[in-house]
This record gives sequence, C-alpha cells and structure tokens, in this order.
Amino acid sequence: MRRPHAAFTLIELLVTIAIIGMLAVLLAPTLGRARAKAESVKCANNLRGIGAAVMLYTQDNDNRFPMIESMPTNPVYPPGSNAGTLLSVLAPYGVNDALLRCPADIAGKNYYKKEGASYMWRPLVDDELVTAPKIYSPRRGEIVPPLSRLPLAADYTNVHRGHINCVFADGHVRTF
Repeated sequence: MRRPHAAFTLIELLVTIAIIGMLAVLLAPTLGRARAKAESVKCANNLRGIGAAVMLYTQDNDNRFPMIESMPTNPVYPPGSNAGTLLSVLAPYGVNDALLRCPADIAGKNYYKKEGASYMWRPLVDDELVTAPKIYSPRRGEIVPPLSRLPLAADYTNVHRGHINCVFADGHVRTF
C-alpha cells in the first residue's frame, strides 16, 4: 500500500499564481505613489538645506541675500558681477552636488545635467537686505513682503506628480 504524496495540484497552483498576480496589479499604483512621495520628500529636504545655507551666507555677507543666476546656461548678470551658480555661491555653507539633485528631476527632464542644479533660484531677493527685502511692482511700487512670502528656490518644472517644491526666505518649504 502506497502513501499518497502531499503536493499541490495544477489547479491549486494556477489559483495561487492568479491571486498573486491580482495583488500585484492592485499594489502597483500604490507603490508608484509611495515612490513619488519619497522623491518629493527628498526634494523638500534638499531645498531646506539650500534655505539653511542661504541664511548662513547672509550672516557672513552684511545680511544680504546672494546673487545667483537662475539659469547658468543663459546668464542674466554681466561677467565680473558677484553672481554665481547655486553650487559656487553656497558651497562654503554645505551645499554640494547631492543637495542640488532632485530625484524626480533626474528621472525626467534632468535640469541638473543642463543647469548644474535641479532647482531654479528666484532672483526676487538678489542682493537685498534680509531684514527688508524690496520687491518692485508696477502697480504698487516698492513692497517689503514678509520673508514667508519670498520664494528663494524651486523645482524648474512640476516634476512631483504635477506639483513643485519651493523654499521660502524664512526657511519653510511648500509644495504647489
């Protein structure tokens, strides 16, 4: 008398594979969203680091914001001015290549490769006093907004599922 082998039947094996396949299909969008959120959080942390470096720069430079080219491949400031790239100006304050790379940008249009940074500097505050930065408006003339409303740097494009991250002069980061 032979004892039967304990084994899966073909039907049981196919049902198990089908269930695993359905679970994978259900989880794929969730995993994609989780990955995108992780990239956005990494980007926000990079921008916080840039904001902190800017504050350190201002303490060493008569309480003035730095002059940084928004797009180094298409410079606005004349040669010989104090303007530089995000890396060249803020490197002494802890900014390095890794801090200037947004993971979502690298996977997409890759402004890091084109411009040397995944983040575009907003020139509203170039060489302005931190205590009273002035913005000029055609309608209202000279305005001194609060630091929480002055953007310093942001993603070049909406690489975070249709949104961008932006660091403000007071150091907080917001997603739009």
